[in-house]
Amino acid sequence: MKTLHQLHLYLGCVFAPLLIFFAVSGLWQMHLLPWPGMDTKTNTVLAWLSTIHTSQALKAGTLSSAYMRRLVVAMAFSLVFTILLGLIMAFRFGHKKIAAGCLLGGIAVPVVLALMAFYR
Repeated sequence: MKTLHQLHLYLGCVFAPLLIFFAVSGLWQMHLLPWPGMDTKTNTVLAWLSTIHTSQALKAGTLSSAYMRRLVVAMAFSLVFTILLGLIMAFRFGHKKIAAGCLLGGIAVPVVLALMAFYR
């Protein structure tokens, strides 16, 4: 289990910066672009930075590339793997009932919110 714990730790450290960037760029795309009162240059820079998150194909002027897409695939697999390792560690080293309650809550809350939006 020590090896899995170390693997979880180091994969998290490797991919944490990119995961944080993707989370923040998704947030500003969803809620903040364009920012009211923000100058056009700043909006342009944020839009350009977002191309790393949104590009489907290689386009001139974007940050996306075939190498970046491969890195994102590796990041996605690593994220799923480290999450599974984290769940294993939560059940193995934590209180099983609390871990199970948190996991069920993490499933139930988004489902309920999605259903509320669907049936509204």
